Amino acid sequence: MIKILDRYIWSATLQGLFIAWIALVILDAFFAFIAESGKTNALYSTSQALIYLIYTLPGRFYEFFPTAMLIGTLLGLGNLAANSEFTAMRAAGISIKQIVFSVLKLGLLLAVAIFLMGEYLVPVTDLHARNFKAHLKNKNIVLVGGAGLWVKEKNTILHIGKIITRERLSDISIYTFKDDHTGLKSLITSTDAIAAKNGWNLKNVETMTFEARKVRKQRNKEIYKSDFLNSQILDVATIKPDQLSSNALSKIIDHQKSNNLKSNKYELIYWKRYSVPLSALVMLILAMPFLFGSSRSGGAGQRVFIGIVVGIVFYLANRSVNELGIVYGFSAVVSAFLPSLIFLGVGMFALSRIR
Repeated sequence: MIKILDRYIWSATLQGLFIAWIALVILDAFFAFIAESGKTNALYSTSQALIYLIYTLPGRFYEFFPTAMLIGTLLGLGNLAANSEFTAMRAAGISIKQIVFSVLKLGLLLAVAIFLMGEYLVPVTDLHARNFKAHLKNKNIVLVGGAGLWVKEKNTILHIGKIITRERLSDISIYTFKDDHTGLKSLITSTDAIAAKNGWNLKNVETMTFEARKVRKQRNKEIYKSDFLNSQILDVATIKPDQLSSNALSKIIDHQKSNNLKSNKYELIYWKRYSVPLSALVMLILAMPFLFGSSRSGGAGQRVFIGIVVGIVFYLANRSVNELGIVYGFSAVVSAFLPSLIFLGVGMFALSRIR
């Protein structure tokens, strides 16, 4: 009996979820396509803009999942409520707790799936998207995982291990080849590069010059290079922290702390990676009171409107707490999870009042 109930409720929930999810992503992608079309030129055509947007679709699906969960649940299960099917279930001896528990079991599975999607699929597809656009603008650029970058310029190949910000890079290697391409002329390594006026300051520099019979080594605490890297390349290569995997974010946080730099923003994004699945479960719980309450007699339009309003309120509250946390130095864990926990409490309180 319970397995049949689970399948029936899950089927209705998934139908509503996918309708809402796809609608939200298509709408967002449409406006993104209009924006990208305005950037087209001889090197970047409309068809290439479309390909770029296709690469970004997993990231858009990930971003809209919590909102789609709320609206989709209201759509899918709202039809059951409107047809008095929940009333029939309760008359058959199935409690509200059993119905909610059935929905939450599906929610847990979907939360795990969306976490894996954000951790493994989204960073890869985003890397392909940025590589695709970077290659069109400059064929000598290759982006790699973990926010790394390879750049070829004449006889020099530059490798940057991490692009922390547009003003700070780390793990730099500069390979310079002989004019006749018969071998390596020099190798310069540096732990950090800091943007300066009309150039860059390289920190903890080691220079190896390869001669016919020996290798010369020279160490400098800091050197200035005016021709180190074109800022336009960084505009193409810079990755948003929220597009990184948890592993990559963790490494950046460690780097920031070891160099006595602020890491609040990266810590917040790291913990948000884990709060997004929780947000999806919270959206499910928030939808339940509307389904069992007075809104069950309303139409699909009313339920979707309620979902949009609640979703907007949650989004604004989440963003506000996140930004305030960064500004005032609140704990990243608190900033990431507090809005979800507050809305979870509201949803649980509303559920407890249903009879």
